[in-house]
Amino acid sequence: MKKLIFLFVFLGSSFLMAQERPFQAFFGIKTSNPLAVVSAMDDLAAANCPGTSSARLMNELFNGGEETTHTIIITYPDKMSYMMWANNFTSCPAAGKFLQTMSEISEQTFQFMGMPLLTEGDPNGDQFFQVFLMDVSDPSTYASEYAKLMATGQCPSSYSLVAMGPGADIEEYGTHFAYCGFKNMDSFLDSYMGNSTPTDAYMEFASKVADARTLKAINMSAVVKDWLPSQ
Repeated sequence: MKKLIFLFVFLGSSFLMAQERPFQAFFGIKTSNPLAVVSAMDDLAAANCPGTSSARLMNELFNGGEETTHTIIITYPDKMSYMMWANNFTSCPAAGKFLQTMSEISEQTFQFMGMPLLTEGDPNGDQFFQVFLMDVSDPSTYASEYAKLMATGQCPSSYSLVAMGPGADIEEYGTHFAYCGFKNMDSFLDSYMGNSTPTDAYMEFASKVADARTLKAINMSAVVKDWLPSQ
């Protein structure tokens, strides 16, 4: 059984871009006991150790043949927050207990760092997300065209383009992912049903990014719970 292992190593030049903006770590797990996972994360959050980052647990609702059932997302406000988190995590008793518990109730399926290249809106206010996994050969062009598409109202709430970093399985998941957030299931279904026929804006977008990206998968996930650091 794979154990949940967090990244503690200093990742060199990747922090040059991360210092003044948030970035994230993603940990996929497979579990048949999600309530126990929530309980374990509650205990870790209550200890406020390391206490420099926020956490979100996602339920993977539709992800094809992928074995991942949930994803833990850790958000670091900046470089120093990550360094404090990593240093404190290794010496925090609650963190050790959390890792032991998680190894008993889950298997890790993936882990990687993620650097947002484009973000609009507040994903903290969204509860459902449609996620597009892809290989992107020209991130600048894709980000520009994706932003133009989103400006036409294709996404009712937050959206982002994220570059997958250290730890990512490029062959399996691609080099980047984009997402569109929804406040609730009703909003998602309205968008899904309304876009069953591609709009002219989408067709133009697809034409312009045809040589810049290869779509690998489209997933849907929902927020289970958020944990914020205590002040």
